[in-house]
Amino acid sequence: MSTTQPLSELSTHETPLQRVTLGVIACFLLALSICLLAFVTTNNVVANHDYVSYWAAGRQLLHKANPYAAQEIFAIERSVGWRAPVVMIMRNPPWGLFLTLPLGVLGLRGGYLFWLLLILGAWFGSVRMLWIMNGRSDNSVHLIAFAFAPAIACFVLGQTSIFVLFGLTSFLYFHQTKPYLAGAALALCALKPHLFLPFWVALFAWAITRKAYELAATAASTLVVCAAIPMVFDHSIYSQYSMMARSSGVKTELIPTLSEFLRIVVAPNSLWLQFLPAFAGCIWASWYFQRHSREWDWYRDGSLVILIAFVVAPYAWYFDAAVVLPSLLYAAYRARPRALAVLLLLLISAAVQILLTKKPSSAWNLWPGVAWPVWFIYSMRNARASVQLAK
Repeated sequence: MSTTQPLSELSTHETPLQRVTLGVIACFLLALSICLLAFVTTNNVVANHDYVSYWAAGRQLLHKANPYAAQEIFAIERSVGWRAPVVMIMRNPPWGLFLTLPLGVLGLRGGYLFWLLLILGAWFGSVRMLWIMNGRSDNSVHLIAFAFAPAIACFVLGQTSIFVLFGLTSFLYFHQTKPYLAGAALALCALKPHLFLPFWVALFAWAITRKAYELAATAASTLVVCAAIPMVFDHSIYSQYSMMARSSGVKTELIPTLSEFLRIVVAPNSLWLQFLPAFAGCIWASWYFQRHSREWDWYRDGSLVILIAFVVAPYAWYFDAAVVLPSLLYAAYRARPRALAVLLLLLISAAVQILLTKKPSSAWNLWPGVAWPVWFIYSMRNARASVQLAK
C-alpha cells in the first residue's frame, strides 16, 4: 500500500472472515475481563492497583470533599487494603473527575467492574476505528494492538491512558466527517495534556488555517462542561489541584523520560529544564505543519507529531505510551515484512521488560518510548523506498 494513499481511497469492504475475527477478539477480551474479575475476590487485590486512586477521588468528590487531599485519600485507600506506605493520588486535572464520579457511587469492587468495562470498551473501540481507518485490511496487523504492552498495562492497572487513546483515535476518525464528535473527543486527550504539547500546536495551526471552527468550538465547550462538573461538588477544586501539583513530589520522582534525564544530568534542581524538550518539540511541530500544511492529513502527518510529542513530554509513565498506538499501526500497515518483524521484536522486548522490572520508575522503561519513533521513521522510509522502486 502506498504511504501517500489517502484514507478515503482505502477499501471499506468487510468480509465475513473479518467479522468473525472481530467477534472472536471481542469474546476473548470479554472472557479475559471475566476471568480477571473472578480472580478478584478480595478488596486487598483490587485496592492495590492505580484504580484505587480514581475510586477514592470519586468518593471524595461525591461527598463534597477534596479529591486531592493526600491524608484523606490515604486514609480511604488504607481502609480498603492499600498496602504501600505512600498515598496513590489521582494527578489528572479536575476536568477529568467527571470520569471518576460514578465510582464514588459504587463500592470498591463494583466500581472496579465498571472501570474495567469502560477500559475494555475504549481499547476495543480504538482498535476498531484504527482498523477501519486503515482500509479494513484482510491481514491481522491490527492484532498488534492487543499485544501492545502499554495498553495491556492500562487494563491491568486501571489507568486512564486508555481513555486518552480513545479520545485521540476518535479525533483522527471523526475530524473530517463529524467535527463535533472529534472536538468532543479532544476532552479525553486533555486528561493528560502534557503528552500532547507539540500536537496542540499543530492542532491550533490546523484549526486556524482550515477554519475548523465547529470542531474548535465543540472542543472548547466540552472542556468547559467537564471543567465545571467537579465545581458543582467542590468550589475550591482548582486551588486544591494547584496545591497538590506543587507538593506532589514529581520533582523528586524518577520518571523514565528523556526530559527527566536531561534535568537530572544538567541541573537536578532546575525543573524548567524538564519542559525544554517539549518547547523544542512545539517549535518543530509548528515548522512541520507549515511544511505539510497544504496536503496535511491528520492520520498520515499527525502520526509523527504524536510520537514526537510523547518523546518530549515533560513526564510520562510506560503505560502512557498507549497513546502512540495509532501511529504504530499506521506505519505497521504500510511497513515492509522486515520492518514489521522488527516491530514485533520491539513489542515482545517491551512486554518482557515490563514483566521483569515491575517498577514504573525503572530507568529501563525509557527505551521503548524512544524506540517507537525511531522504528516509525525507519519503517516509513523503507516503505517509501519500496513505492519508488515499484514505480
